[in-house]
Amino acid sequence: MVLNCIILGSDPEGFEELENFLAAIPYVYLAARSNNMEAAKYWLETQTIHVLITGHYHDPLSAPPDEAGVLPVMMMVYNDTPPGFDFLPVAVMQLPFTPTTLQDVFSKIYKIIEMHAITYPTKYDTEYFMLRTPHRMEKVFYEDLQYVEVMDDHIMLHLRDQKLVTTEKLDWIISQLPLNAFMHVHHWFVIGFRHITHLADDHVMIGEARIALTKAMRTELAKRYQLPMY
Repeated sequence: MVLNCIILGSDPEGFEELENFLAAIPYVYLAARSNNMEAAKYWLETQTIHVLITGHYHDPLSAPPDEAGVLPVMMMVYNDTPPGFDFLPVAVMQLPFTPTTLQDVFSKIYKIIEMHAITYPTKYDTEYFMLRTPHRMEKVFYEDLQYVEVMDDHIMLHLRDQKLVTTEKLDWIISQLPLNAFMHVHHWFVIGFRHITHLADDHVMIGEARIALTKAMRTELAKRYQLPMY
């Protein structure tokens, strides 16, 4: 099981190390980094996020001034009551923290989920999502979607046997995709793990398509590429 995580807030001292520490934990994926709760809500409503780490931001959940220098860590709990999610405090990390501290916190969360057999609802209970194209609504099957490419004034979805064009926003398309099967690897590309044909030091191949990768993104992709997709 992969624990999908969101970082919420700005950077108190030591906060900049968090992304690097998270990348070193093989079963944790940083799905997004949001500056405020409104932006984070976009991801929380997908019901695919397991952990929320909060820094400083203008919201009632933000740490009071006398608690500056701490990072609250919360498990997500989903339900049918609006807004559809709640927060379960799990730990408070004191800054500066170490990779071991973070590893221990996520190990605790993982054990809680396993011990209590917690299951997470998901909107991905079908094999496809519906996409608006210029002429009609199209079914996009997850297993057929090779990669998503951002063009000048539209977005192109490359499937096994066809290409679909849409003017939907990339963030919306990403929100329709299972996080354990797709990854936003470049400003202009989202790829499907099952269609990777080669992973090099500075790029990934999806069939004949060559997509450039930064060193950090290559490391993250290599880690997630080895995990079960469904």
